[in-house]
Amino acid sequence: MKILICTNSFYYQTFTIIILLSCIFKIVFSKEESIKISFTKYSKNSIRITWNSIDFIEGPSVLYSTELFEPDNYASSNSIMASTAQTIYYDTAGFHSLTYTGLIENLSQSMVYFYSVGDKVTNQWSQVFNFTTRSDINTPIDQVIPFTSSWFGDMGYIDGHSLDSDWYTINNLNSIANQLSFVTHVGDIAYADLSEDHHSKYAGNETIWNNFLSSINSITSTLPYMTTPGNHDSFGDQFSVYQKTWQMPTEHHSDHWYSFDYNGVHFISISSEDTYIPLSDQHSWIENDLQQYRKSNPNGWLIMYSHRPFYCNAKFGWCNENDEKSSKRLYIDSLEYLLYKYNVDLFISGHCHAYEASKPVFQNQVMGTYQDPKATVHCVIGTGGNKSGQLDEWYDPQPWTNGLKSSLNGYGLLNIINSTTLNWKFIANVNNSLIDQFYLNKGQF
Repeated sequence: MKILICTNSFYYQTFTIIILLSCIFKIVFSKEESIKISFTKYSKNSIRITWNSIDFIEGPSVLYSTELFEPDNYASSNSIMASTAQTIYYDTAGFHSLTYTGLIENLSQSMVYFYSVGDKVTNQWSQVFNFTTRSDINTPIDQVIPFTSSWFGDMGYIDGHSLDSDWYTINNLNSIANQLSFVTHVGDIAYADLSEDHHSKYAGNETIWNNFLSSINSITSTLPYMTTPGNHDSFGDQFSVYQKTWQMPTEHHSDHWYSFDYNGVHFISISSEDTYIPLSDQHSWIENDLQQYRKSNPNGWLIMYSHRPFYCNAKFGWCNENDEKSSKRLYIDSLEYLLYKYNVDLFISGHCHAYEASKPVFQNQVMGTYQDPKATVHCVIGTGGNKSGQLDEWYDPQPWTNGLKSSLNGYGLLNIINSTTLNWKFIANVNNSLIDQFYLNKGQF
């Protein structure tokens, strides 16, 4: 608790009264911030709740119920359940808040749950939030059930409402939140890798990090918010802050890659910021995951995402086809063949601050059409809004580009229609307007 010392007797008396009242009525001084929901690696009927606090919580817990409740009454209520949370300490210089994370298990299908996080020892709790459980808990893993998810990358905190602010994306997502099953942020989160003077890169700025987490709380507290690391998410500490803040369903806590199934679709998140060459831990995991999924479901939808794209045409160093950067060439040579080998339908990325989509493409060759794809379709959605602004210049068009490109901020909507067709849309933040869309049939290649 921060105390402001003032010599004015009025403020001294007021502060004394507040302290006395807090002892009697348990006024909450600690503020639980950045409450985040994510899928788990355990089962479809579980969800993870993670939150940050500037204060140490002695008995971190998640309260939940299918009925709206008053957290203070949990000890005497038969309808309020409690799950003990784990405390995670930051080990990065300049980061002082703590992360708490807990599981809610044995959830019922398509049910609204109410929850609150806090300290069961002091009986101090956050406000009550809610989420709706997934609709495939009791269905076979390969049964496709229609749903919509939102996608964007490269979104950072800007104080105020400049056109590049994350505020517009968040505001628009809030307006359609009841239509979404989950949200995915494909790297570059908050842009907190600069110090206050904006000169010391990689130092990490906790104020910017926490301000961003607070700014997206209306989304993260009600919808699963899935992430993958970007190049702006490392503060010289091997992504320690990132992995402690964002509790993704990885096999090991130090991993930054994972997969999950949702309504009959298999999603794979890979890290372009970690080692991915053949025989590396990540490469071996990726191929094993792809192989196991295709063995059990040879015709299912398979969608992969990462921060850096394989194909992009904006005037940006990573996208320069004439600049044979060893890092990009290694990225493509190490991984693109796996997308073709295991029939990955769609690859979604950011890094490039623009929107564009490809035709079905492999090794720079167009292969098929959206109606009959013979290779992966690639979408770049680095359009969440950030202080670096958007890219508005383009290299000469490549055969694999679909023709439409945009420098507007906005977000993608992935609509799974059925087992044979999906729909992709790019929505600009300006008037929440549709800029691009295509329908993609399930291809076999």
